Amino acid sequence: MTYPHVQYLREAELKHGRLAMLAFVGILVQSVTHIPGYPSETNWLNALNAAYADKNASLGVVQISIFAMIVEGKFYPHDGWCGQMDREPGDLGFDPLGFTKKPGFDMKTAQLKELKNGRLAMIAFAAFLASANMPGSVPGLGASALRRDSAVASSSALCGKTLAVAQPQAEASKTAARYTTQVILPSLAWIRTGLKAAGLKPCELKAVTLAGNDILIGKTEAGKLFGVGNLCPHIGTPMSEGADVIGDVIVCPLHGSSFKVTTGELLDWCVSPPIIGPLTGLLIEKKNLLIFEVRESGIFGGGDIEVLVDTNAKKAYEADYWKGLLDAQGKDDGSFY
Repeated sequence: MTYPHVQYLREAELKHGRLAMLAFVGILVQSVTHIPGYPSETNWLNALNAAYADKNASLGVVQISIFAMIVEGKFYPHDGWCGQMDREPGDLGFDPLGFTKKPGFDMKTAQLKELKNGRLAMIAFAAFLASANMPGSVPGLGASALRRDSAVASSSALCGKTLAVAQPQAEASKTAARYTTQVILPSLAWIRTGLKAAGLKPCELKAVTLAGNDILIGKTEAGKLFGVGNLCPHIGTPMSEGADVIGDVIVCPLHGSSFKVTTGELLDWCVSPPIIGPLTGLLIEKKNLLIFEVRESGIFGGGDIEVLVDTNAKKAYEADYWKGLLDAQGKDDGSFY
């Protein structure tokens, strides 16, 4: 699997796009109007310094910073790097006006609009930065962040005022993309790993990737064969990089979380290192370890180890993706969006 996973990249793109949209609106509003009682600074580059210099405005900056830290701590995509997030990228569950619950609401269209507007806002914000540091580098942006509408109607025109001509509304492009979501059902199948149970010693672990699933094959101290997810549910640490098997329990090599290999049941959560481990565990919801059913091929056993996996897991994961620039890592069939 490719790291960082496209899930992590999509989360980052949406976050940057949303911040850029807020910044773009803030630059325009700051140039034309101000809230009474707060510093009046038309140059957006100096607005933050002016806020720091004002007692009331500085308290507002502190409030915004604390709110941002709470949101980041709550929705940090810690599992996105390895593609194990338990939510869709960008979905924070924030819908106070209930738009998504209205009849006929098209979620996919709304998500695509947000993605495109966010990309456009990032380009626009980059243009403002370039214009501020290299005046004249961006066509249409002068010394100020916003040109007043007074430029449209000029009183110095020889034949009266020059008015903007209303342009007819452009028709929708006939080549506009139409995105659909394909529903892909699970397809379970036994897949050979190329490993033999006889070649595994008790407490030995082997990592394999089958149909897009990261799986860890091993044996308990008693020699019983098992299969579990290779990524720790905490922050996606590969269990194959130093995990210990004690009896029928596997222990994560990073923070010491332990799980039953037979059921995936969580036993201990982030017990090491002292202080740091338990603190990181408080920030992330406790989860059980993913388990896989394993067997030995052949009528009487003794063949390759086989694992029961969903061969459509990767396809189902990709089918619901917004088709954007970051999807260039490719589809499951080797083609690109």
